[in-house]
Amino acid sequence: MSSFILQPLPAGDVDARAAGARRRIADDRSPCRRCLRDAEPGDPLVLASYDPFLVRSPYAGEGPVFVHAEGCEPFDAVPGAVSEQAAGRVLSLRAYDGEAMMTEAEVIDGERLAERASALLDDEGVAFLHAHFAGAGCFAFRVDRA
Repeated sequence: MSSFILQPLPAGDVDARAAGARRRIADDRSPCRRCLRDAEPGDPLVLASYDPFLVRSPYAGEGPVFVHAEGCEPFDAVPGAVSEQAAGRVLSLRAYDGEAMMTEAEVIDGERLAERASALLDDEGVAFLHAHFAGAGCFAFRVDRA
């Protein structure tokens, strides 16, 4: 099975000063896309639009993401490491080819992320994966081969 690595904010950091960005106070389990940790209730966050694609395709587009307003340490992308945000959440895992065209998608319990990401990346036609929080549909992180 393929080894994988999680990539937070693959297309660069969130522009917290962009038109439409909003400051919010974290509630229960607000997920920061930079550090891939849940913010503590009361933490200041920025909610902004973000497009995680590196290649233009019909699937590319902006969607809402949270980041810590005061900054945070980026996720330590170690092969096989899974973010704490996966546990207890339902994820939509989407596989894309090298032209950013979706080849497969499935909804999984977050506890199965490592298993399913490895299996999907075993397909040579898959270049990368995107994980989204299934309920809200928001981008969570990119998954690449390690």
